[in-house]
Amino acid sequence: MENSTSEDALRYAVLAYRYGYGLSKETLAQIAERTDYDDEVLAYYEYFKTGSFPKLIETKAWDVYDERILNVLKDSLSIDGTSPAALVDLFDRPAAANDWNVEGGSVRSELIERVKTLLINDWRNRGFFYQWCEKYSIGVSEEDIPLYAEFLTGVCESSSNIELKRSSQIESSFFVPEVDLSTVPVELVLAICYRESRFFPAAFRCEVENGSVRAVSVGLGQILADADSLLNTDGKKDLYTFELLNLHYFENLFEAVDLAQIKTSVLFCRTVLALLIEKFR
Repeated sequence: MENSTSEDALRYAVLAYRYGYGLSKETLAQIAERTDYDDEVLAYYEYFKTGSFPKLIETKAWDVYDERILNVLKDSLSIDGTSPAALVDLFDRPAAANDWNVEGGSVRSELIERVKTLLINDWRNRGFFYQWCEKYSIGVSEEDIPLYAEFLTGVCESSSNIELKRSSQIESSFFVPEVDLSTVPVELVLAICYRESRFFPAAFRCEVENGSVRAVSVGLGQILADADSLLNTDGKKDLYTFELLNLHYFENLFEAVDLAQIKTSVLFCRTVLALLIEKFR
C-alpha cells in the first residue's frame, strides 16, 4: 500500500479493524483461515482503485435488537436545509471542531462513479442500503444518490489532510502520540465502510450479552461504542473503540450519536485504520 505497507500488513490491519486492534499477527492469521472478511474488503479496495467490479454479496440489514437505539439515532437527525437532498442533509453535520472539517480539493470523478454504482445497484435490488433507508423512513429517489455519492467521496478525500495529536497522557504502543490520516488510502476507507455499512451512515448492530445490549457498532465504519454512551443511562461506561479514541485524540468532544454523521464516522474510521497501519507496518 503506497509502496510502504505490504499486502500481508494490509490484511492484518483489515482483520484487526474487524476483530480487535489488540490481537497479534498470529491470532489474526488464524482468524483469516475461517473468515472471508479480509478478502471481501480487499476486493472492494481493488475495485475503488481500478474499477474492476467484484462479485457482489447480497446482505440483508441486521436485526434491530433494541428499538431504543434506533429511536435515539432517529432523534439525533435533523434537516437544516444545507443540502437539496434529504439523504445528504440528514448526515452532513460538521465534526466537533474546525480542525477536523478540512475541505479537500477536487474529488476524483471516477471514484464518485464507483461509489454511485454500488449504491444504485443496492437501491435497485432493495438491498442493505435500501432497507436501512426504510428503517429510518427516509424518502430517497435514485436522483438523490449521485449527490450522496459525491458528498461521501468528498469527505473521504478531504479527511486525508488531517493529522491528530494525542490529547491524553497515556503511554501506549498502539495509541501513538501523532497520527497521520494520509497514510490510509481513500480507497481503503471506502472499502471498509462499504463492507461494514453498505454506505448507510446511521446503520448499527448491537452486541448482545446475556440478553442485554452491551455495546453498539454505529455508522459508516461501524465504530464500537458502549450502549450507555447512546442511551444516556447512569451505568458506568466501558471503554470501547469510540470512547478510547474520543479520550485520546478528540478531547472527549464527541457524543456517540455523532457516529451517525458522515464526517465524524469517517474521521473515527480513518483514525483506527491509521493506527493499525502504523502497528503492522
